[in-house]
Amino acid sequence: MKRLLISVAGLSLITGLTFAQMRDVPPGHWAYQSIEQLVQMGIIEGYPDGTFRPNRTMTRAEFAQAIARAYRNIDERLRALNQRIEEIAGRPQTGGQQPVDMSSMQNQINELRNQIQELRKLNEAVQTLQRLAQTFQQELAGMGVDIDTLKRDMASLRARVEALEGKEEKFKMSGDLTFGVYGAHSIDGKDVYTFNRTTLGTGKLLENIDVVHELGLTFSGQINNEVSGSATFIVGNYLPYVGGAGLDALTAITGPRAVGNTDITIWEAYVKAPIDVFGTKVDVTVGRYPAKLTPFTLQRINPDYYLNFPRYGDGAFRVDGGALSFNFDTFRLNLWAAQVNQQSNNGVFNVVNFSNHNSTTSQPMEQMAGARLEFDAIRGENTNLTIGATYYAAGIGAGQNFNFAGGPAEAVNIDRVDVFGADVKAKFAGFNIGVEYAQSDFLRDTTRVLDQDNWALDAYIGYNFSENLGLVAGYREVRPYFAAPGAWGRVGYLYNPSDLRGFYAGVNYNASQDLKVNVSGAFLEGTGRVPGGYTKNDELIHVLAGVDYRLSERWNVSLNYEGAYWKVGGVKPVWNYFTLGVGYNLGENTALNVLYQILDTDGKGNANFSGGPAAGKNSGAVAATTLSVKF
Repeated sequence: MKRLLISVAGLSLITGLTFAQMRDVPPGHWAYQSIEQLVQMGIIEGYPDGTFRPNRTMTRAEFAQAIARAYRNIDERLRALNQRIEEIAGRPQTGGQQPVDMSSMQNQINELRNQIQELRKLNEAVQTLQRLAQTFQQELAGMGVDIDTLKRDMASLRARVEALEGKEEKFKMSGDLTFGVYGAHSIDGKDVYTFNRTTLGTGKLLENIDVVHELGLTFSGQINNEVSGSATFIVGNYLPYVGGAGLDALTAITGPRAVGNTDITIWEAYVKAPIDVFGTKVDVTVGRYPAKLTPFTLQRINPDYYLNFPRYGDGAFRVDGGALSFNFDTFRLNLWAAQVNQQSNNGVFNVVNFSNHNSTTSQPMEQMAGARLEFDAIRGENTNLTIGATYYAAGIGAGQNFNFAGGPAEAVNIDRVDVFGADVKAKFAGFNIGVEYAQSDFLRDTTRVLDQDNWALDAYIGYNFSENLGLVAGYREVRPYFAAPGAWGRVGYLYNPSDLRGFYAGVNYNASQDLKVNVSGAFLEGTGRVPGGYTKNDELIHVLAGVDYRLSERWNVSLNYEGAYWKVGGVKPVWNYFTLGVGYNLGENTALNVLYQILDTDGKGNANFSGGPAAGKNSGAVAATTLSVKF
């Protein structure tokens, strides 16, 4: 009996393994699209019998055979291309007193460029193949293919592609030239606060016109086989016009911005190189480089809502220092130390401030050092789970005070801020889930002065019912003393809202390829945690709605509405913003954008929530045009 049970168990195991190896892949699986891409690239001709039948259910073994054939094809083609490029690059050039054969040189350049285009196509094929190999790893192993070796070979092939691309042009230059025109006017002689935290000024539209410009030049290249570098210089009057690269959440309301002198600034300048640390390859970055973490921990606010200038919308601060990047496949570790608060020729270039929209004081960071760890607990095309953790310490100068609620300073004689963060992102069965928590501790040397009511939490879940319809819902709470240099939201002209908590939801719907609609709303209340802050009776309903429509290949138009409905101190202030945007495509690298916004607010007698200089009605409009050319 015992032997019979063992035999039955063994047969069941063998049968199970057989079914696992031979189970079908349904026609709607993403792998069919990947195979079709390889077919269109000419990497493979189809499935094992030489045909391509996307509507027929295929087995995993057949997919594995196709993957193995594609790998061999790419390897052979790369070897041939490598030899061909070396032959072209090694041809003798005409020198001395002999006439230069310009026709021959041009033919060589054109031929080399054709080979590079082929290499770029193969590089894309390698990435597609790697995704397939991760999914069909078991079948490839059953065929005698070592998946680990296959991954290393693919990485080697990709490195060869990058090295061969470098033979075409070790040094590259690119640039952009942008012009912006900003104008504002009052309605019925009233003023209002814009999204840039400025007032409109007096007069009609043509009496308040600003014209700004900026030229950006980027030089990048391979210094040698190991070291690469990049530098971006910007010249123009836009940076001093917006008062620096980032907008502080506590930036005081000012009059209209003033156009100043032309400025010259090093936006970025850094080198990257791999080094060996105890047998582990570590990527090193040194210089002025972009630094960005998560919305709650370290992220830059765009300094200008109305003019669409390049570089300023990426959310990254530019810092001077060094960073180490360790990649252990499923683990990634970044360590850095940097100095901030740089100056340009005409003023401040980059400031990293600790504040929120309720704080009455803020202090700029001087330097920081920290670490960011990411772990891929689950890695897959349709199912994945990534866990992240962040910590950095920032110096702000000795003897600083922070005030958040308008009364006595809550943090006195401090010189340092520690920021902690943890985040989780997951995707499975069509759901997208995200959670982020962060905390900012204020210290005097090593003594914590303020370490309560200083955290923020955001948790959401989203689901895509189809390619055209998606929903998201979540909960957010930001305590009154949380003040990390992040970018976690905006209500009208108030950036990084704090001392509020509540639920939010949104829906995105693509009615067609040309028409997109999105609607979201947040339902918030005060935390009631600190004197002088929001009470639990204070409420805010924040509504966003937008429609984007593509009229033609060149024209597109958008209409957006934002509404903030407050209930504070027994009154109900209302803020309304209507924005019309028009875009025109002037060519491959040229874009023209026009914006017109009407701002209409009413504080209902509450000066702190008026949305403008007057405690009651405030209204006006802003018009802006941006023309950007990339070369």
